[in-house]
Amino acid sequence: MSPAVGVYVNNRAAVFSGARFGLDDLVTLARRAEECGFAFVSVGDSVLAKPRWSPIVTLAAVAEATGTIGLATGILQPHLRHPVTVAQEWATLDALSGGRTALGVGLGTGPPELVDAELALVGLDRRRRARAFTEAIEVIKALWAGDGVDYEGRVYRLQDASIGLRPVQRPGPPVLIAAGVFVASQRGFGPNDVFDESMASTFVGRWDRVARLGDGWITGMATPAELQAGRDAISAAAQAAGRALPEPFDVRVNLFLLVGDDAGAARAEGSAFMEDYHRRPMDDASIDRWLVCGPAEACAERLDAYIGAGATSFQCVLATVDQRAQMERVAAELLPLLERGREL
Repeated sequence: MSPAVGVYVNNRAAVFSGARFGLDDLVTLARRAEECGFAFVSVGDSVLAKPRWSPIVTLAAVAEATGTIGLATGILQPHLRHPVTVAQEWATLDALSGGRTALGVGLGTGPPELVDAELALVGLDRRRRARAFTEAIEVIKALWAGDGVDYEGRVYRLQDASIGLRPVQRPGPPVLIAAGVFVASQRGFGPNDVFDESMASTFVGRWDRVARLGDGWITGMATPAELQAGRDAISAAAQAAGRALPEPFDVRVNLFLLVGDDAGAARAEGSAFMEDYHRRPMDDASIDRWLVCGPAEACAERLDAYIGAGATSFQCVLATVDQRAQMERVAAELLPLLERGREL
């Protein structure tokens, strides 16, 4: 079975690329992605750490411009706004799109000082971020499923709460939880705002959140072996908690992608784009793990290894300011290799 391949219609690039790729271009790219046969489009979320256009509003515009393609966040930070608001706005988006949405959520990351400032906007800090994140997912799912929600958490408290409407998908759209980070080789490098020297150059994750609350899992920077180990750990944690993971359970790999004839030139261009996007320098290990680049056959071989390890979908961040041309090239050269299930 071919994996679902999605394009990250980059609402951050639509900010930092200026006239080369703006918000109108983003909507046009999403419409073209549908025509090219991509399974879904996704956008990200940040206020200060990596500024971009608001994700739910952007997806509403994409919903209006398209008819069949899936709509996702990869990722939205639910703790940056009240979960009642997220539940209402996402249910509205799901209705507007005819039930085409998947809510990808994560803790978020970026330059540490900007992450701290971003969290402070909503009265949080990094010590309370994970608790607020977990509680937000619980609240959102409860509000989608029924009325009269009572919730007593350490961050959020609700009494007899209802949003008065339902998403098209019942009991709610799938929630894909991001988990798993590669700890860079040295402080100040890589995309993540947390560094622990004792874990440098390793891939680690909190699988319990995914196991308890997720309808799917999003991760990036994992090797295929690490992806398989993470999936096994999530399954084991779910079993220990007495929960059966839903079927299908989406294992979504986030990656930066640049198809180009010259592998070295593609790596250089993609690396520069990644550093602009994250506002952080990237160490070689982070680049090599996250950036899939070079001729289409080489890119397909990389993706095929993830499919063999259990990946069911790919969220492809196009690692160039020339977003339209790269998407067209991925559709023409890479997708057919994956769709044919080519033996590589």
